[in-house]
Amino acid sequence: MQQEWYEQGLTKAQAQDYQGAIADFDQALAESPDRSEVYYQRGLAHFKLGNTEQAIADYTQALDRGLQYHSMYYARGLAHLILNHLDAAVADTKQAILLKPDQAANYELLGQIRQRQGDTGKAIASYRKAAELYLDNRDVSNCRRCLDKIQQLQPSPPPPLTPPTVVIQPSLTVEDFLQEAITKAKQGNYRGAMDDLDWVMQIDPQDAQVYVCRGQVHTQMGNLEAAIADYQQAARLFLDKADKSMAQQLLTTIGQLKTQLAQRQSFVTSVDTRSRSPRQIVPTGRPSHAVQQKLLRLVGNDRRIVTGLVERLKIKNPGMPEDWYWEKAIYDLERDRR
Repeated sequence: MQQEWYEQGLTKAQAQDYQGAIADFDQALAESPDRSEVYYQRGLAHFKLGNTEQAIADYTQALDRGLQYHSMYYARGLAHLILNHLDAAVADTKQAILLKPDQAANYELLGQIRQRQGDTGKAIASYRKAAELYLDNRDVSNCRRCLDKIQQLQPSPPPPLTPPTVVIQPSLTVEDFLQEAITKAKQGNYRGAMDDLDWVMQIDPQDAQVYVCRGQVHTQMGNLEAAIADYQQAARLFLDKADKSMAQQLLTTIGQLKTQLAQRQSFVTSVDTRSRSPRQIVPTGRPSHAVQQKLLRLVGNDRRIVTGLVERLKIKNPGMPEDWYWEKAIYDLERDRR
Protein backbone atom coordinates (compact mmCIF):
# COMPACT_ATOMS: atom_id res chain seq x y z
CA MET A 1 0.00 0.00 0.00
CA GLN A 2 2.86 2.38 0.79
CA GLN A 3 4.02 2.10 -2.85
CA GLU A 4 0.57 3.18 -3.99
CA TRP A 5 0.68 6.20 -1.69
CA TYR A 6 4.11 7.06 -3.06
CA GLU A 7 3.09 6.79 -6.71
CA GLN A 8 -0.09 8.74 -6.01
CA GLY A 9 2.00 11.45 -4.39
CA LEU A 10 4.28 11.61 -7.46
CA THR A 11 1.25 12.01 -9.70
CA LYS A 12 -0.11 14.86 -7.58
CA ALA A 13 3.28 16.57 -7.49
CA GLN A 14 3.49 16.43 -11.29
CA ALA A 15 0.03 18.04 -11.38
CA GLN A 16 1.37 20.76 -9.00
CA ASP A 17 -0.95 19.60 -6.18
CA TYR A 18 1.87 19.81 -3.67
CA GLN A 19 -0.31 19.78 -0.56
CA GLY A 20 -1.99 16.61 -1.76
CA ALA A 21 1.37 15.11 -2.64
CA ILE A 22 2.73 15.81 0.85
CA ALA A 23 -0.29 14.14 2.41
CA ASP A 24 0.26 11.01 0.29
CA PHE A 25 3.98 10.96 1.07
CA ASP A 26 3.09 11.23 4.78
CA GLN A 27 0.96 8.12 4.40
CA ALA A 28 3.73 6.26 2.59
CA LEU A 29 6.26 7.14 5.30
CA ALA A 30 3.85 6.10 8.04
CA GLU A 31 3.92 2.60 6.58
CA SER A 32 7.60 2.55 5.55
CA PRO A 33 9.58 5.24 7.44
CA ASP A 34 12.98 4.38 5.94
CA ARG A 35 12.36 5.04 2.24
CA SER A 36 14.85 7.70 1.21
CA GLU A 37 13.18 8.56 -2.06
CA VAL A 38 9.90 9.39 -0.30
CA TYR A 39 11.64 11.90 1.97
CA TYR A 40 13.33 13.42 -1.07
CA GLN A 41 10.09 13.79 -3.01
CA ARG A 42 8.31 15.22 0.01
CA GLY A 43 11.18 17.68 0.39
CA LEU A 44 10.74 18.78 -3.22
CA ALA A 45 7.02 19.33 -2.60
CA HIS A 46 7.74 21.37 0.53
CA PHE A 47 10.26 23.43 -1.42
CA LYS A 48 7.70 24.18 -4.13
CA LEU A 49 5.34 25.49 -1.44
CA GLY A 50 8.05 27.69 0.06
CA ASN A 51 8.51 25.51 3.13
CA THR A 52 12.28 25.68 2.80
CA GLU A 53 13.23 24.51 6.30
CA GLN A 54 10.93 21.49 6.02
CA ALA A 55 12.45 20.75 2.63
CA ILE A 56 15.98 20.77 4.11
CA ALA A 57 14.85 18.46 6.89
CA ASP A 58 13.43 15.97 4.38
CA TYR A 59 16.49 16.14 2.12
CA THR A 60 18.65 15.42 5.17
CA GLN A 61 16.46 12.46 6.15
CA ALA A 62 16.82 11.07 2.62
CA LEU A 63 20.61 11.45 2.65
CA ASP A 64 20.93 9.97 6.13
CA ARG A 65 19.11 6.85 4.94
CA GLY A 66 21.67 5.95 2.35
CA LEU A 67 20.74 7.57 -0.95
CA GLN A 68 23.60 9.76 -2.14
CA TYR A 69 22.30 11.21 -5.40
CA HIS A 70 23.81 14.44 -6.66
CA SER A 71 20.29 15.82 -7.11
CA MET A 72 19.67 15.55 -3.37
CA TYR A 73 22.77 17.56 -2.50
CA TYR A 74 21.90 20.05 -5.23
CA ALA A 75 18.35 20.45 -3.86
CA ARG A 76 19.57 20.92 -0.29
CA GLY A 77 22.29 23.32 -1.44
CA LEU A 78 19.69 25.43 -3.25
CA ALA A 79 17.48 25.47 -0.16
CA HIS A 80 20.42 26.54 2.01
CA LEU A 81 21.14 29.35 -0.46
CA ILE A 82 17.56 30.61 -0.17
CA LEU A 83 17.91 30.69 3.62
CA ASN A 84 21.34 32.36 3.24
CA HIS A 85 23.12 29.41 4.86
CA LEU A 86 26.02 30.01 2.50
CA ASP A 87 28.67 27.71 4.00
CA ALA A 88 26.23 24.81 4.08
CA ALA A 89 25.16 25.64 0.53
CA VAL A 90 28.77 25.52 -0.68
CA ALA A 91 29.39 22.19 1.06
CA ASP A 92 26.31 20.56 -0.47
CA THR A 93 26.96 21.92 -3.95
CA LYS A 94 30.58 20.74 -3.90
CA GLN A 95 29.34 17.29 -2.94
CA ALA A 96 26.89 17.38 -5.84
CA ILE A 97 29.81 18.24 -8.15
CA LEU A 98 31.86 15.33 -6.80
CA LEU A 99 29.01 12.96 -7.55
CA LYS A 100 28.17 14.49 -10.96
CA PRO A 101 31.12 16.55 -12.25
CA ASP A 102 29.63 16.98 -15.73
CA GLN A 103 26.36 18.53 -14.51
CA ALA A 104 26.32 22.18 -15.56
CA ALA A 105 23.58 23.16 -13.10
CA ASN A 106 25.82 22.21 -10.16
CA TYR A 107 28.45 24.74 -11.22
CA GLU A 108 25.86 27.40 -11.94
CA LEU A 109 24.46 26.99 -8.42
CA LEU A 110 27.97 27.23 -6.98
CA GLY A 111 28.45 30.44 -8.97
CA GLN A 112 25.27 31.88 -7.45
CA ILE A 113 26.47 31.03 -3.96
CA ARG A 114 29.93 32.51 -4.54
CA GLN A 115 28.30 35.62 -5.96
CA ARG A 116 26.16 35.93 -2.84
CA GLN A 117 29.32 35.57 -0.75
CA GLY A 118 30.92 38.40 -2.69
CA ASP A 119 33.68 36.18 -4.10
CA THR A 120 33.56 37.47 -7.68
CA GLY A 121 36.56 35.52 -8.93
CA LYS A 122 35.22 32.15 -7.83
CA ALA A 123 31.73 33.05 -9.04
CA ILE A 124 33.07 33.82 -12.52
CA ALA A 125 35.06 30.58 -12.54
CA SER A 126 31.97 28.56 -11.63
CA TYR A 127 29.75 30.32 -14.18
CA ARG A 128 32.46 29.78 -16.79
CA LYS A 129 32.54 26.03 -16.13
CA ALA A 130 28.74 25.90 -16.23
CA ALA A 131 28.67 27.76 -19.54
CA GLU A 132 31.22 25.35 -21.03
CA LEU A 133 29.20 22.31 -19.96
CA TYR A 134 25.95 23.83 -21.21
CA LEU A 135 27.71 24.55 -24.50
CA ASP A 136 28.95 20.96 -24.73
CA ASN A 137 25.31 19.88 -24.42
CA ARG A 138 24.21 22.55 -26.92
CA ASP A 139 21.98 24.09 -24.24
CA VAL A 140 22.00 27.55 -25.76
CA SER A 141 19.65 29.41 -23.42
CA ASN A 142 21.34 28.27 -20.20
CA CYS A 143 24.79 28.89 -21.67
CA ARG A 144 23.76 32.43 -22.61
CA ARG A 145 22.42 33.06 -19.11
CA CYS A 146 25.78 32.07 -17.55
CA LEU A 147 27.73 34.21 -20.03
CA ASP A 148 25.50 37.19 -19.23
CA LYS A 149 26.13 36.70 -15.51
CA ILE A 150 29.87 36.64 -16.15
CA GLN A 151 29.71 39.89 -18.10
CA GLN A 152 27.74 41.51 -15.29
CA LEU A 153 30.42 40.47 -12.82
CA GLN A 154 33.35 41.70 -14.91
CA PRO A 155 34.90 44.72 -13.19
CA SER A 156 34.51 48.06 -14.93
CA PRO A 157 37.75 49.86 -15.81
CA PRO A 158 38.69 52.45 -13.18
CA PRO A 159 38.38 56.14 -14.07
CA PRO A 160 41.64 57.82 -15.14
CA LEU A 161 43.67 59.38 -12.34
CA THR A 162 44.32 63.11 -12.56
CA PRO A 163 47.02 64.04 -11.95
CA PRO A 164 48.59 60.66 -12.69
CA THR A 165 50.29 59.04 -9.75
CA VAL A 166 51.51 55.52 -9.31
CA VAL A 167 49.80 53.23 -11.82
CA ILE A 168 49.00 49.83 -10.36
CA GLN A 169 49.21 47.21 -13.06
CA PRO A 170 46.77 44.31 -12.88
CA SER A 171 48.32 40.92 -12.12
CA LEU A 172 47.20 39.56 -15.50
CA THR A 173 46.24 41.73 -18.43
CA VAL A 174 44.35 40.58 -21.53
CA GLU A 175 47.62 40.73 -23.45
CA ASP A 176 49.27 38.48 -20.84
CA PHE A 177 46.39 36.06 -21.11
CA LEU A 178 46.65 35.92 -24.91
CA GLN A 179 50.41 35.51 -24.74
CA GLU A 180 49.92 32.61 -22.36
CA ALA A 181 47.71 30.95 -24.97
CA ILE A 182 50.41 31.41 -27.62
CA THR A 183 52.99 29.91 -25.24
CA LYS A 184 50.78 26.88 -24.68
CA ALA A 185 50.48 26.40 -28.43
CA LYS A 186 54.26 26.58 -28.89
CA GLN A 187 54.58 23.88 -26.22
CA GLY A 188 52.15 21.70 -28.18
CA ASN A 189 49.25 22.25 -25.79
CA TYR A 190 46.84 23.27 -28.54
CA ARG A 191 43.73 22.29 -26.60
CA GLY A 192 44.75 24.47 -23.66
CA ALA A 193 45.52 27.36 -25.99
CA MET A 194 42.17 27.04 -27.77
CA ASP A 195 40.31 26.80 -24.46
CA ASP A 196 41.91 30.08 -23.33
CA LEU A 197 41.14 31.85 -26.60
CA ASP A 198 37.64 30.39 -26.71
CA TRP A 199 36.97 31.85 -23.30
CA VAL A 200 38.25 35.35 -24.15
CA MET A 201 36.27 35.32 -27.40
CA GLN A 202 33.04 34.38 -25.63
CA ILE A 203 33.45 37.41 -23.41
CA ASP A 204 34.35 39.84 -26.22
CA PRO A 205 33.80 38.49 -29.75
CA GLN A 206 34.85 41.86 -31.22
CA ASP A 207 38.42 41.77 -29.88
CA ALA A 208 40.59 41.74 -32.99
CA GLN A 209 43.70 40.66 -31.09
CA VAL A 210 42.01 37.43 -30.03
CA TYR A 211 41.45 36.52 -33.68
CA VAL A 212 45.10 37.31 -34.38
CA CYS A 213 46.23 34.98 -31.59
CA ARG A 214 43.87 32.24 -32.67
CA GLY A 215 45.15 32.62 -36.22
CA GLN A 216 48.68 32.10 -34.94
CA VAL A 217 47.63 28.94 -33.09
CA HIS A 218 45.84 27.61 -36.16
CA THR A 219 48.97 28.30 -38.22
CA GLN A 220 51.10 26.32 -35.77
CA MET A 221 48.58 23.47 -35.95
CA GLY A 222 48.72 23.54 -39.76
CA ASN A 223 45.08 24.61 -40.10
CA LEU A 224 45.83 27.26 -42.73
CA GLU A 225 42.22 27.79 -43.83
CA ALA A 226 41.09 28.43 -40.25
CA ALA A 227 44.08 30.75 -39.73
CA ILE A 228 43.19 32.73 -42.86
CA ALA A 229 39.59 33.06 -41.71
CA ASP A 230 40.68 34.39 -38.31
CA TYR A 231 43.17 36.84 -39.80
CA GLN A 232 40.49 38.11 -42.21
CA GLN A 233 38.11 38.71 -39.32
CA ALA A 234 40.84 40.46 -37.35
CA ALA A 235 41.66 42.66 -40.34
CA ARG A 236 37.99 43.67 -40.64
CA LEU A 237 37.85 44.55 -36.96
CA PHE A 238 41.07 46.59 -37.18
CA LEU A 239 39.65 48.47 -40.18
CA ASP A 240 36.50 49.20 -38.18
CA LYS A 241 38.78 50.78 -35.58
CA ALA A 242 40.63 52.74 -38.31
CA ASP A 243 43.85 50.82 -37.62
CA LYS A 244 44.94 50.49 -41.23
CA SER A 245 48.51 49.56 -40.34
CA MET A 246 47.52 46.41 -38.46
CA ALA A 247 44.95 45.52 -41.10
CA GLN A 248 47.59 45.80 -43.83
CA GLN A 249 50.02 43.59 -41.91
CA LEU A 250 47.34 40.95 -41.59
CA LEU A 251 46.46 41.17 -45.29
CA THR A 252 50.11 40.50 -46.09
CA THR A 253 50.10 37.49 -43.79
CA ILE A 254 46.87 36.26 -45.38
CA GLY A 255 48.46 36.47 -48.81
CA GLN A 256 51.42 34.40 -47.64
CA LEU A 257 49.17 31.77 -46.10
CA LYS A 258 47.04 31.57 -49.24
CA THR A 259 50.19 30.92 -51.26
CA GLN A 260 51.20 28.14 -48.87
CA LEU A 261 47.69 26.70 -48.99
CA ALA A 262 47.62 26.75 -52.79
CA GLN A 263 50.98 24.97 -52.90
CA ARG A 264 49.75 22.37 -50.45
CA GLN A 265 46.51 21.79 -52.35
CA SER A 266 48.38 21.59 -55.63
CA PHE A 267 50.66 18.93 -54.19
CA VAL A 268 47.77 16.91 -52.76
CA THR A 269 45.88 17.15 -56.06
CA SER A 270 48.87 15.95 -58.05
CA VAL A 271 49.32 12.95 -55.76
CA ASP A 272 45.63 12.04 -55.40
CA THR A 273 44.25 12.76 -58.86
CA ARG A 274 44.17 9.13 -59.84
CA SER A 275 42.82 7.82 -56.56
CA ARG A 276 40.18 10.38 -55.69
CA SER A 277 37.05 11.30 -57.58
CA PRO A 278 35.83 14.94 -57.59
CA ARG A 279 33.00 14.02 -55.22
CA GLN A 280 35.48 12.84 -52.63
CA ILE A 281 37.25 16.18 -52.44
CA VAL A 282 36.07 18.05 -49.35
CA PRO A 283 34.87 21.59 -50.05
CA THR A 284 36.83 24.34 -48.37
CA GLY A 285 36.43 27.98 -47.49
CA ARG A 286 34.41 30.32 -45.37
CA PRO A 287 30.79 29.45 -44.63
CA SER A 288 28.28 31.27 -46.77
CA HIS A 289 26.34 34.21 -45.38
CA ALA A 290 23.19 32.06 -45.38
CA VAL A 291 24.90 29.38 -43.28
CA GLN A 292 26.22 31.95 -40.82
CA GLN A 293 22.79 33.54 -40.45
CA LYS A 294 21.14 30.15 -39.98
CA LEU A 295 23.45 29.21 -37.12
CA LEU A 296 22.97 32.64 -35.57
CA ARG A 297 19.19 32.22 -35.69
CA LEU A 298 19.42 28.80 -34.06
CA VAL A 299 21.23 30.30 -31.05
CA GLY A 300 19.14 33.44 -30.72
CA ASN A 301 21.63 35.68 -32.57
CA ASP A 302 24.18 35.33 -29.79
CA ARG A 303 27.62 35.40 -31.41
CA ARG A 304 29.27 34.21 -28.21
CA ILE A 305 27.39 30.92 -28.50
CA VAL A 306 28.30 30.59 -32.18
CA THR A 307 31.96 31.16 -31.37
CA GLY A 308 31.90 28.60 -28.60
CA LEU A 309 30.18 25.92 -30.68
CA VAL A 310 32.49 26.34 -33.65
CA GLU A 311 35.66 26.48 -31.56
CA ARG A 312 34.77 23.36 -29.60
CA LEU A 313 34.21 21.50 -32.86
CA LYS A 314 37.61 22.69 -34.09
CA ILE A 315 39.25 21.27 -30.97
CA LYS A 316 37.47 17.94 -31.34
CA ASN A 317 37.94 17.74 -35.12
CA PRO A 318 41.12 19.62 -36.10
CA GLY A 319 42.04 20.20 -39.71
CA MET A 320 38.56 20.32 -41.22
CA PRO A 321 37.46 23.13 -43.60
CA GLU A 322 35.97 26.17 -41.90
CA ASP A 323 32.52 25.70 -43.42
CA TRP A 324 32.41 22.11 -42.16
CA TYR A 325 32.40 23.30 -38.54
CA TRP A 326 29.48 25.64 -39.15
CA GLU A 327 27.46 22.96 -40.96
CA LYS A 328 28.24 20.46 -38.21
CA ALA A 329 27.08 22.89 -35.50
CA ILE A 330 23.81 23.45 -37.38
CA TYR A 331 23.31 19.72 -37.85
CA ASP A 332 23.89 19.00 -34.15
CA LEU A 333 21.49 21.71 -32.99
CA GLU A 334 18.74 20.67 -35.39
CA ARG A 335 19.18 17.01 -34.51
CA ASP A 336 18.81 17.77 -30.79
CA ARG A 337 15.57 19.66 -31.44
CA ARG A 338 13.83 16.88 -33.36
